[in-house]
Amino acid sequence: MDTRHIPTMIEGKGPTRPAYTLVELVAVIAILGIVATFVGGPTLSNLRSLRSSAAAARIVSDIRFAQRLALSSGQRTWVAFNAGSNQYSLYVEDADNPGKANRLTLPNPLDRSTTPIQLNEGAFASITIDSVNIAGGSELEFDSFGTPYASTGSALASTSSVVLAGGMQVVVYPVSGLAEQIAGP
Repeated sequence: MDTRHIPTMIEGKGPTRPAYTLVELVAVIAILGIVATFVGGPTLSNLRSLRSSAAAARIVSDIRFAQRLALSSGQRTWVAFNAGSNQYSLYVEDADNPGKANRLTLPNPLDRSTTPIQLNEGAFASITIDSVNIAGGSELEFDSFGTPYASTGSALASTSSVVLAGGMQVVVYPVSGLAEQIAGP
C-alpha cells in the first residue's frame, strides 16, 4: 500500500480542510443583517407599545393605591399630573393640618421615595404624557370614601383620562373612581 498521498499527523501535517473565502463570509454577514432587519424591526416597534403599556399600568396602580389609602386612612389623597414635565406625584392630607394646602408628598409605593414618578426615561423611555383631562384639570383627588374629585373640588361627572405616547391611555370613571388602562385614545 502506497502511503505517499495520505497526509498523517506523524509527518507534521494535519488533514487539509477547506477555508471560507472573504466573499462567502461577507455574503453570510449580509444575509444575517437582512434577517435581523426583518426580525428586529417589528420587535423594536413593539418595544414602544410595551413601554407605553407598562407606564399606563404603573399609573393605574398608583391611582388605585391613592384611592385605597384614602379609604383605609380616612384622609384625602391626590394624584397630580404634570404633562409638561412628563411626571406625576402622589399626595396625602396632613392629619394635623387637613386640607389641600397642607398636603404631604406620599412616598412612592415601589421605592418609598418622595420624588415625582418620571416618564420619558429609564424603563419608560420615549413615553410621554400627551394630555391630561381630569374634568379640565390635571389633578385627581379621592375623599375618605374613595370618591374621585377634580382639582376644582367637584366630584367627577364624566370619565377622565391621561393619554400616553405609544397608544395607551388611563381612564378614571366617575362615582367609583375605577382606573384602568385601555389601548388608544
